[in-house]
Amino acid sequence: MKLLIDSSTNYLYLSLVNNNEIKYFVRSGKNDHSETLVDFLNKFLNENNITIDDITEVYVGRGPGSYTGLRIAGTVGKVLAHIKNKKFFSFSSLDLILASKLETNGFFIARIDAKKKHSYFKIVEVKNNQMNVICDETFGEDEESFSDYSNFEILEMNEEFFSANPALNIIKYNLFKEESTLDFTPNYIRSGI
Repeated sequence: MKLLIDSSTNYLYLSLVNNNEIKYFVRSGKNDHSETLVDFLNKFLNENNITIDDITEVYVGRGPGSYTGLRIAGTVGKVLAHIKNKKFFSFSSLDLILASKLETNGFFIARIDAKKKHSYFKIVEVKNNQMNVICDETFGEDEESFSDYSNFEILEMNEEFFSANPALNIIKYNLFKEESTLDFTPNYIRSGI
């Protein structure tokens, strides 16, 4: 059983993946993931009759995104994996967004709002379940960054987004990398505004 945690945006996303079966929990937060993640994780596991011992692998969103959100998901995931001797992986929070479209050919911009008219984003063409990167993960001003891509579909996390089971595609299409619990560092790409 795989546990995925992402708190890079105002959404807390928890998912359990077992083969092709998926269960997930989503909560729109108010900059309070650091106060609520552990409680919601415990509740989510209990509601699904899952114990920590049932989990074999832990995956965390490495960002980009909220500085505090990245640190809390990373810390909880690292501690859980380290103490319980579980395999530990990370995935791009922008790839989590794109994963919902990996079975649809098209041109997409995965966007995470960084406030003050700036975003973290990744621009890709999806063709035959493959992502061809046009612009890799970066940070920039919205108007300037997207002006050349006006016909691309902009994807953002929202309530409907999670029903597409993006965690399943993170696993299915190997959009993750193995990490050391001792050396893992979130992806902070933001520069000063």
